Amino acid sequence: MRAVLFRGDGAVEVADVPEPALEDDDDAIVRVELAGICGTDLHVLHGAIPMDPGSILGHEAVGVVETVGTGVRTVAPGDRVVAAFQIACGACWFCRHGQTGLCEMHRMLGGGPFGGDLHGAQAGFVRVPVADVNLLRVPDAVDGDAALFVGDVLTTGVYAASLAAPATEDVLAVLGAGPVGACVVRALLADGVRRVVVLDRDPARLEAVASLGVTTVDPHAVNPEMALARLTDGRGADVVIDAVGATDAYETALEIVRRGGRVVIVGVYSSQRVELQLGVAWIRGVSLVFAGETPVQALWGSTMDRVAAGVLDPTPLISHRLPIAAAPEGYDLFDRRVATKVVLDPWA
Repeated sequence: MRAVLFRGDGAVEVADVPEPALEDDDDAIVRVELAGICGTDLHVLHGAIPMDPGSILGHEAVGVVETVGTGVRTVAPGDRVVAAFQIACGACWFCRHGQTGLCEMHRMLGGGPFGGDLHGAQAGFVRVPVADVNLLRVPDAVDGDAALFVGDVLTTGVYAASLAAPATEDVLAVLGAGPVGACVVRALLADGVRRVVVLDRDPARLEAVASLGVTTVDPHAVNPEMALARLTDGRGADVVIDAVGATDAYETALEIVRRGGRVVIVGVYSSQRVELQLGVAWIRGVSLVFAGETPVQALWGSTMDRVAAGVLDPTPLISHRLPIAAAPEGYDLFDRRVATKVVLDPWA
């Protein structure tokens, strides 16, 4: 089968590799129909997440179950499924309490040594451990493009919106209009939030989210703190969601949130550091909520239901559909922010 491999030195390549085989009774092998390139893959590319050269990349996949181990009960060969980006055990305390992102046996498809050295999903086939927990059947009414988002980025948007816990009339500021930020916006609007402000430095991304009926701010053109002050009678945003995962976004979030407000940090951070003036944060009564990894398995059922009902539609985010042979081009486009979402077809 063809697969996208991490070559090292910030590069990927496409090569023929052996197909995966069942290793445990709870495994499933999925024939991948579509795989996505995610911002987390760029963290691997740039060395923020370690990975050995020759490892298969990717953690977003939708496809058809090819074969299952003897212990698998909830999916069967021929089922259309989406895979969770994180591989949870389903049995530890955290999993049993709906916190699968904190699983004691945490693994991640295409996540390198810190992800359990599992091969990724940008390939013809992928092995999914603990299939009963980490595969979700896709309803007939949901096409593969939409289902692909449920295993990661769309459910992450739903999670971030739930952590924001806004009142209907609150002003929500979302930092970042990339795939995560755009999914956060969709989830907020679906939850009935009426006043959403999106900040991004990319005019094209701002234009795309503006079509949803939100207010947009380009920090290159307008000072973010002043822009939010004008929109809130000087208070600042009630809730700010950092959907970027960059220190300047985090610092902006603290600048534009009101006293007594909440900052939800859903963007991925690794080794970055910033200074926090504890006295300033304390006197302003600011709540910092670090989302951590999305507990996909706790939320993806309801997210899929909303997709099937037409309440959530992430498919406009797909900007490029490429055969797997063009994966290096797809990574380059995504890295340069030319692409919003790149979807790969392993069989094209």
